Amino acid sequence: MKRIPKSLFFILAIAIAVFSVLSIVGVYSRTGDNQTPVVKGIGDIRWGIDIKGGVEATFKPGEDYQADANEIESAKSIIETRLVAKNITDYELYADASNGRIIVRYPWKEDEKEFNPESAIQEISATAKLTFKAGTTYESETLVDGSMVAKALAAVDEKGNYVVSLEMNDTGKAAFAKATEQQLNQPLSIWMDEVCISSPTVNSVITDGKAQITGDFSAEEANDLATKINAGALPFKLETVSFGAISPTLGSSSLSSMAIAGTIAMILVILFLIIFYRLSGFIASIALCGQMALTVATISGFFNIFNSFTMTLPGIAGLILSIGMGCDANIITAERIKEEIRSGKSLERAVYKGCQNSFWAIIDGNMTIVIVSVILMLVFGPSNILSAIFGLSTTGAVYSFGYTLLMGVISNFIMSVLCGRAMFKACAGIKGLRKNWLWGGKK
Repeated sequence: MKRIPKSLFFILAIAIAVFSVLSIVGVYSRTGDNQTPVVKGIGDIRWGIDIKGGVEATFKPGEDYQADANEIESAKSIIETRLVAKNITDYELYADASNGRIIVRYPWKEDEKEFNPESAIQEISATAKLTFKAGTTYESETLVDGSMVAKALAAVDEKGNYVVSLEMNDTGKAAFAKATEQQLNQPLSIWMDEVCISSPTVNSVITDGKAQITGDFSAEEANDLATKINAGALPFKLETVSFGAISPTLGSSSLSSMAIAGTIAMILVILFLIIFYRLSGFIASIALCGQMALTVATISGFFNIFNSFTMTLPGIAGLILSIGMGCDANIITAERIKEEIRSGKSLERAVYKGCQNSFWAIIDGNMTIVIVSVILMLVFGPSNILSAIFGLSTTGAVYSFGYTLLMGVISNFIMSVLCGRAMFKACAGIKGLRKNWLWGGKK
């Protein structure tokens, strides 16, 4: 058996505690009255319409543009792409081609304070037209438009710098080659409506339609620029016909009620683990807190390459189910250790054997949930093969459930299977803790 340093328990426990606090409260910098998240916490989660309410808006083609049914559907598709790119999965989106209207309902932004629907809809409607222009002024000649862009992707180059990879479609390759030849060693600015979102300098003529936008980007800035380019190719400018606020379907106090209920439930689970499994239960509780923190971090945008994910009531259900899986994984390990001790093995041998014997049982259970979660995300995610059957209004709820369940199970594997087992084995080598009754044996 490979011995694990005793100090590893304290290192992991402290690291999990610090991470748990940061994932909940976040870290913010303040400039005047403006507060900017350095590390996002639970307060930066975007809550679904059912929990926090949201915005309802109706759009039509602007400037009296007579859009046909295909163009209305195209605009609807791009709005959906824009919503999904911002991780807004709790939305309802409908196209009324006969009247030339697009209706959308989606939740408030995570940092919304004024709850003003007129300003909130700018997140979806303000960036309606993407253009590439010669020079740095809006009145300059348009060389490429959004319909010629195949995709944009945030990436890291060979030097470790964040960049935006840009690829043109077949129509755009020739136009982009001409544009880069014309603007060689000069700026080729990128515009959303009348707002310049980037102004890169052309370093070479690009004939294959593939380019990189470089600059002093952070991961979040590169991801944001790629998102704007991908979502900006509307066939016409959108005009808002009407807008309004939507009340949360669960009531305004539902979020605080769920927070209180969740805290009480977590305390009861921890007490159960400690009372029934003693030291094993205490270690399991640390791993469980780490799992909860890591899952929340994948939702809140703690890792800045991801936007805040929309948390709905089904999403909370997925989170709770994953916590149950984490509790189950730790209980299986604790029971195996108890069995090995009662069979007469030494404590250290019992801990190692118990962790080994429970491994595949935990993996089997978790892999089943992973497969189900991935299927839910693939089948009920945006723009899937069943959207035409079930409708867009149902996909977000199931997708949210699948996402939080998947993130929870992955977090369970990291915290319970990897970190938890390391803490079990480290504690087995600490002299003061080498008492069988602490691990479930007899006194």
